[in-house]
Amino acid sequence: MQNLPCFLLASAIYAFTVSPAVPASGGAGFSDALARVRPAVVGISSTANRVLTNDLLDDANVRKILGLPEHVIILESGATVTGSGVIIDAEEGYIVTNNHVIADADDIAVTLNDGRVLPAEVVGGDPPTDLAVIKIGAPGLVALDWGRSSVLTVGDFVVAVGSPLGLEQTASFGIVSGLSRSGLGIDEYEDYIQTDAALNPGNSGGALVNAAGELLGVVRGAPPPNEGAQGVGFVIPSEFASKIVRALIKDGGIRRGWLGVSVTLSPAGDDATRDLVVDRLSCNSAAERQGVRLGDTVTALNGHAVSTEVAFRNAVSVLAPNAQVTLDIRRAGRTQRLELKLDDPANMHGVQVNSALDSVTLALPDTSASRACTPNGPVLLEVPSDSAAYAAGLRSGDYLTSINGEPAVSTSRIQALLDAADRQVSFDILRAGTAYRFVVP
Repeated sequence: MQNLPCFLLASAIYAFTVSPAVPASGGAGFSDALARVRPAVVGISSTANRVLTNDLLDDANVRKILGLPEHVIILESGATVTGSGVIIDAEEGYIVTNNHVIADADDIAVTLNDGRVLPAEVVGGDPPTDLAVIKIGAPGLVALDWGRSSVLTVGDFVVAVGSPLGLEQTASFGIVSGLSRSGLGIDEYEDYIQTDAALNPGNSGGALVNAAGELLGVVRGAPPPNEGAQGVGFVIPSEFASKIVRALIKDGGIRRGWLGVSVTLSPAGDDATRDLVVDRLSCNSAAERQGVRLGDTVTALNGHAVSTEVAFRNAVSVLAPNAQVTLDIRRAGRTQRLELKLDDPANMHGVQVNSALDSVTLALPDTSASRACTPNGPVLLEVPSDSAAYAAGLRSGDYLTSINGEPAVSTSRIQALLDAADRQVSFDILRAGTAYRFVVP
């Protein structure tokens, strides 16, 4: 069986944002909301022949002891995964859930609140976000409307409801414990709502809702007990999930355009005043060809302000190939708006040539408009592993293209730039077709 992510726990989750005036013990307000929401939350069971894998079976010594050749795999027949889902379109029968709940499934069964068990078909799935859409056909379905996850604040009351451990329509109360959680290594694109509402195996794919019954997020799950996490669970925000879901319903999958740029918060200032600065630029990418430069401060994408690396990355992740976008930047104290067209990765084919080493695919870049993508500076021959430069990210073999934004064209010029630097120094380097900016204290 394929090794499932550690956060695939918990069934459907209902969460409610309520007024502080509502007593912590709940009351009629919660029961009324649950009565509205429960019919839209379903249990999901999928079966498939899945590859069995875990850390032990991936260990070469263990495989040798068991007599398993390197390329032999073990299939688990009829492996079952359970989770939850939320009906988002009663007329069409669309249900949102986690991708890992239905991935590679041969059969999917949906259990409704009224006890009906119906077969479902997969509309589409997106592993990088762990979101999927399935479809059922039945009369009398009830759906939830998408709510605004952006209005949530830490401390808002929430209630999780689903089928943890096979216990249908279980509700658990908690609060929003954190927002914009990322860097957990669970999914490729992360921007989770954190909650302390109890989540258990079977809640994955369920709902996070408010007292009005609006869907504020799709449950991703909770860490397993061996991670030592108690009262920690994660939910995919509705305003991000809804964009993925709409694309899955429309196209059956997600085709992402390629911008070729990443950003980081500048080291100076506090969280409220730090700039979002371009620190990585893929040479010959849409961004590099159309005017983005290392060190640019990004203020908005398509007219919407972006203040964190995660917000920028997730906003770009829902842009389609060949999409026309605007990027507002600040450079050298001046603001400007760049009009960009994203690349289509499917059309970016390289040229295959035969060499003594075998067939090699390569791409011949166009003449670069960016100094950072032109290897006309010195090469770093040695970067000591105990140096500040190494700790900042510089490596032997990097081309040094500029220091503090100024060309590094000679040893005397480099020394002059370093002598003139105040406190910290930024180094722009070119490495394997990507330009980077590193800041050394």
